[in-house]
Amino acid sequence: MQLTDLRRIWWRESSVRASLLLLAATVLLGCRKTEEAAPPEWIVQVGTQKVATAVFQADWLKRQSQQDKPVPAADVIGGFVTEWQAYVAAGQLGVLDDPELQSSIRRLVASKVREKLAQSLAKPGADAPVEVGDIEKAYHSQSQRWQRPPAWNIAWLVASVSPKAEPSRRAAVRERLEGYRREILAGADSKATFAILCSNHSDDTATRYLRGELGWLSREQLTARMGEAIAEQALVLTGTNRLSAVLESPTKIVLLLHLGHRTAQMRPLDEVAPQIRSEIGKQREADLKQALSKELNRRVSVTTNSLALSRLTAPVVPNTTPPAPSPMPRP
Repeated sequence: MQLTDLRRIWWRESSVRASLLLLAATVLLGCRKTEEAAPPEWIVQVGTQKVATAVFQADWLKRQSQQDKPVPAADVIGGFVTEWQAYVAAGQLGVLDDPELQSSIRRLVASKVREKLAQSLAKPGADAPVEVGDIEKAYHSQSQRWQRPPAWNIAWLVASVSPKAEPSRRAAVRERLEGYRREILAGADSKATFAILCSNHSDDTATRYLRGELGWLSREQLTARMGEAIAEQALVLTGTNRLSAVLESPTKIVLLLHLGHRTAQMRPLDEVAPQIRSEIGKQREADLKQALSKELNRRVSVTTNSLALSRLTAPVVPNTTPPAPSPMPRP
């Protein structure tokens, strides 16, 4: 009997403890649900719209950032309420249904969404300045891009002649240039003599007062400037065979002077670094744009009505140019 009574007492105590624990758990869960479900505190009710205190505080902070002195809440609440009244009234008046306004809101929201997604999708360091090491790596990995082609520095003395000129006229011009050539060969400084003759007699106004110098030009550039036949003769001139024979084309008779030849070489890093930096920046933007597009496609599926799209025609923008004024009456 004593053992049975002890078991009954132990069972009753266990039941009481379990009941108390269940009650405590219920109270705690109820409080947590109440906390989670509690609506945010509101600062003002406009119509049926309750505006959260946090919204007002954000607007207050924005206005305060535009002022030098502290702005009391009383100075802000009036304008804040007026804006919300107008916003609520916009729904009543159908203003929010305006396509142009909806388009503006859509663009604003889309911009904010892209900005938010970009924060999580951007690669580490994507918004940091392009490092010198990145530029050097791109420079050496694309060495063929930075190859400067062979170039020649040629000066020329030009005598223009019409394609319809009489043979005697062309012969006289040629003989004049032959005389210049003999004078250059006889001088102690062929470059200086050539420069003087160019400034006095050359018909090429672009180089006449530049000692006849065309600057560093590639084969293609020489051909475009001189014509193929004369350009081929310019390419065979060397440092020891500087002066050409008198050369003719249908529109000109010329003398050429070799001033230098530059073999193919890589452009210096300092010269191409700005271009590489710009390209790396653009590639980062392209990568982020692609990642944004992929993420939006993952979140929101899209189906295009191809048949409806094919039936559309390009919109015609009305001509807003005002008509020309009427001519003034003659006296």
